[in-house]
Amino acid sequence: MENTLNFLIEISKLKKVPRTGWVWLKVKNPETIAQHLFRVSIMNWFLAQGKRPKLNLKRIIQISLAHDLCEVYAGDMTPYWDLLPEDANKRKETLKRWIRLPKKIKEQRDRKKFAKEKKALQKLVKNLAPRLKKEITDSWLEYEKMFTKEGRFVKQGDKIETLLQALEYWGPAPDSPVLGWWEEIHDLVDDPILLGFLKKIEEKFYGKTIFFNHKKLSWEVEILLKIGKLKTMPKNGWVLRGVINPETIAEHSFLSAIANWVLSQGRKLSIEKVLKMSLVYKICEVYAGDATPYFGLLSSDCQKDNEILKRWPRFSKKEKERRFFRDYRVEKKALERLTTKLPKALKEEIISLWDECKRRLTPEGNFVSQVHWLTSYLQALQYFERDHKFPILAWAEQAKEILNDPKLLELRDEMEERFLAKVNF
Repeated sequence: MENTLNFLIEISKLKKVPRTGWVWLKVKNPETIAQHLFRVSIMNWFLAQGKRPKLNLKRIIQISLAHDLCEVYAGDMTPYWDLLPEDANKRKETLKRWIRLPKKIKEQRDRKKFAKEKKALQKLVKNLAPRLKKEITDSWLEYEKMFTKEGRFVKQGDKIETLLQALEYWGPAPDSPVLGWWEEIHDLVDDPILLGFLKKIEEKFYGKTIFFNHKKLSWEVEILLKIGKLKTMPKNGWVLRGVINPETIAEHSFLSAIANWVLSQGRKLSIEKVLKMSLVYKICEVYAGDATPYFGLLSSDCQKDNEILKRWPRFSKKEKERRFFRDYRVEKKALERLTTKLPKALKEEIISLWDECKRRLTPEGNFVSQVHWLTSYLQALQYFERDHKFPILAWAEQAKEILNDPKLLELRDEMEERFLAKVNF
């Protein structure tokens, strides 16, 4: 379990690594790599769902989650590396357009980038089990080289999600960096489903088709814009405890998806189902908000509230059930509202996956629910390492009450040995 924990801790760093393009363009509070990987994974799954001939959705999600993992060590390398002028105004103008280079120079730069990122990925996965190591490496290669239909689909979808984020930052203003992403996409995207999605994006932001003219998709782009709000929505448990720059729901969901992928190895579980479930488990919070078990227990008295937040709240069985079904009704209603315009089959699948996880109705649901809590505990331990005033006892008690899977208990013990060995409660 030591190697698994080390891997998850390293991957956690992507929660705080801003994407380079947004930094260069001076975006305030720029999107992190983890936030991007969360939404692009959901987006590619949703869009690939309706593609014919069928794509392997498990591979679509795995490639989407894995393609930027190398950036833990390699950093977020953009096509503009080492090519931007020193002058701030000239740099800003350069970043507004897609960079065009001679074929030979472009190939040289691509080879250099590939070598650096491959070395970084090998360092990241070197201590994982051989099968998992190969699965992650193959996912990255399929994206980079586009030698499978799934890899090519994800590569194109990745650029479209970045365009969507750029439009959320700047809107359709003609004198903005958004044009550069349109130019890149125009060169790359040829998949009919993704071209149709681009048309929908154009209609949403520009009111008309400018770049593409393809048949509409049957569902609305708004759901991805709404899910995008989770990139900036902090987890309420961290806010209540005064954490500075707290983890967002999107960042948590990203790490949970990776952890589910890693920890489900060798189990009699549907990996595709586990991955999907981990991605949609928290999307209801777009409307429902991030509920905590402290609902109704806190007041405006900070001193009393801080004492309450030091421990995991204890309730009678009857009160637990009442609180659970209150949250269940609120969250299900929010999820139904969020998915209302999706095709019937996709909407029903999302709600069913969420329901299985929320109520632990299936082996996959029970597993994903526990991994969700375990990754929250890992984040809490990292906050405790940073500041020993963080009330870690509440999370230790919570994990003890919720976890019962032997493998996850083993990882919990490894986490506590790493972070709490010298702590006396």
